[in-house]
Amino acid sequence: MSRSNRAVVWVAARTLEIQERPIDLPGPNDVVVQVMATGICGSDAHNWESSSVSRQLVLGHESAGIIIEVGADVHDRHVGQRVAIEPGFACLKCEFCLRGNQNTCANLKYCGLDPTDGTLKQYFTCGAHMAVPIPDGINWEEAGAIQPLAIAVQLGRRAELTANKTLAIFGCGPLGLLVIAVAKAYGVRKIIVFDVEQSRLDFAVKYGADIGILSPKNDGSVEPLAFAQAFTNQVSQRHGLEHGVDISVEASGAEACAQMAITILKAGGTCIQAGLGKQLTAIPLFLVTVKDLNIKGTVRFTPGCYADAIDLVSRGKVDLKSLITAVYPLTRANDAFAAQHARKDIKIIIMNQE
Repeated sequence: MSRSNRAVVWVAARTLEIQERPIDLPGPNDVVVQVMATGICGSDAHNWESSSVSRQLVLGHESAGIIIEVGADVHDRHVGQRVAIEPGFACLKCEFCLRGNQNTCANLKYCGLDPTDGTLKQYFTCGAHMAVPIPDGINWEEAGAIQPLAIAVQLGRRAELTANKTLAIFGCGPLGLLVIAVAKAYGVRKIIVFDVEQSRLDFAVKYGADIGILSPKNDGSVEPLAFAQAFTNQVSQRHGLEHGVDISVEASGAEACAQMAITILKAGGTCIQAGLGKQLTAIPLFLVTVKDLNIKGTVRFTPGCYADAIDLVSRGKVDLKSLITAVYPLTRANDAFAAQHARKDIKIIIMNQE
């Protein structure tokens, strides 16, 4: 039986088309997924507004759906099973994959990242191991937000989030909010969040942060490091942090926030750099040395992060529903991407079959 396979395709800057694409035939270790929902994130919007994508590319990478066909050698997945799709095609052979770091695979292909087609279509074929089972209790809109939660789980691993630690998060976009949720689930004692928009801070506090602080802007009259130190020292004193926080997460990409994420740490603390800003950013390495600090990057997810994310949602430890502020049918994908670019919504979901 022939099936329609409408796909959201980049054709020019800020221009998408709904095109029919063939359904890829599954290999012996593959499954075909009827995609039900796909979340939209900042990297999708970056592709949408780009003028330099190399070809007409199917966008999207945060998807979930129902298996409709399995390859001949697939025995641990079945037709009718609800799954979230891991969007990274790791080679599983390079030195990074072999030590469990598929997120930094030397030959990584990633859905919706030029030149690899993404998941914003009605049917998607992938390796069975990339289709992670999800329980019936997670609805499709929530399932479309599993991927960014898996990224927050990976960040939690890198940060070693545990009970009784204190945490500062710079940037209250979707990733910052999901780090709040993971930190609360893992028993972190105090969470302080920073942003330049009061509405985002208000939401973050409602979502689980203990304290929300509007970040000041330096008009250039104060040397950047002195500015960061004065502000974070004031925050630490005002909120009883003594020598600072155990862990900071920089999720905005702003250079000033990267500096504050260092200065707010207590001796021996850890800064997780998650935001993507300028390729060259000034940070106080002198403090990294004299305070015995750790700086770690984090990117995508590693094996088990999807399963952990799904478990947190299914047990009610993480609330994804309140993050979803807009839902669009696939036929209105251009509107969804324009809304993502406008940054007025927290999380946008596209329903692939509509």
